[in-house]
Order: sequence, then C-alpha cells, then structure tokens
Amino acid sequence: MQGILLISHGPLAQAMLKTAEIFFGTDQPQLQALSLSSQETAEDYRRRLQEAVSQLDRGQGVVILADLMGGTPCTQTAFLDQDQITVITGMNLGMVMECLALRQGATIDPQALQDSACQGIVNYTQQLRQRREGAVQRKRRGHEPF
Repeated sequence: MQGILLISHGPLAQAMLKTAEIFFGTDQPQLQALSLSSQETAEDYRRRLQEAVSQLDRGQGVVILADLMGGTPCTQTAFLDQDQITVITGMNLGMVMECLALRQGATIDPQALQDSACQGIVNYTQQLRQRREGAVQRKRRGHEPF
C-alpha cells in the first residue's frame, strides 16, 4: 500500500485529514498530515518531511499532496528521494478523497488523481442556471421539467 502525506502551510493539511476521516474513518493506515508553521525554517520542515516519508513508505512509495505549487512545503519535497515519492500540488478535499478511494482499489494512479481533481472544479452556479433554463424551455414546449 502506498503512503499518503498531506502537506500545507498552516493547519490546512490537518483539516483535510480530519474531514476525510468523516468519509473514510479514522483508522486509515499510512496517512499523515504535515503542516508548516510560521515559526519553522525550511530546513526544519524538510527534516520533518523526510521523517514522515520514512514512516509512511513501506516499500511502495508515498503520494504527497501539497497545497500550493512553489510554496515551501512543496519545494522541500525536491530534497527527497524522487524514486519513492509522487508530488501533486493544488490539494483540495476532492483530491484527498479520490486519493484514498484509489488506494483502496490498488495503487494510486497520479494521472487519474489529477484528472479527477480537475473535473471536480466546476462553476456550480452556472450549472444550476443552465438546468433552470433547460427546464423553462422544456416547459414552454409542453414537457415537464425534470
């Protein structure tokens, strides 16, 4: 099983983890969150990051979900053994949940995870407007709205 590490500035990673536990339970193996505090140096964070990856990797590597491309949590992953990790940026709750779901099936396909995360970003208000417009048009033609 691949490990999963959520990394962020401030408490975002812990909040993502706690929220994902609502859906997947609190007994998820090889899952951690690691946040960078405002008092911490990049080097201190890097040491904690290396330790977390060592704890999570049991031979199948670690998928790291980072909050922000180019931020300190993300850039410090460049110092890790790149053969054992996959880093995906732009972490959001949908991505975390998809990562956990993919891992239950087998291994985490990074491209499938990225595709799923991108598909989860939609303008919901626009979708609702389009549905309403479609319902009004069907009603005008004598069809019942959904």
